[in-house]
Amino acid sequence: MTVTTGTYESWLKEVEAALASINMAMGDWQKIWAFDFRKEFAAGTNANDGALKANRFWWYQQNKTINQDCQKTPNCWLPRNHQGDCEPCF
Repeated sequence: MTVTTGTYESWLKEVEAALASINMAMGDWQKIWAFDFRKEFAAGTNANDGALKANRFWWYQQNKTINQDCQKTPNCWLPRNHQGDCEPCF
């Protein structure tokens, strides 16, 4: 797949807007735990799904960092002792 910079930048702006709509400032989280947005773009992930994946990735990383990650299922992005089914980060 050939990717032009303008197309990626437009997609990334849509991702950023989707994240902002749920109060997840992309710049703040991305500088702490880098999510591979280029990989998602290259895979054809739509902007909203890219935002969802980044959101889950950042929550997963944060929960691990503060030792509150789910102990039931590897790679579950939800916090320890959450209600309901586990949800994979990836």
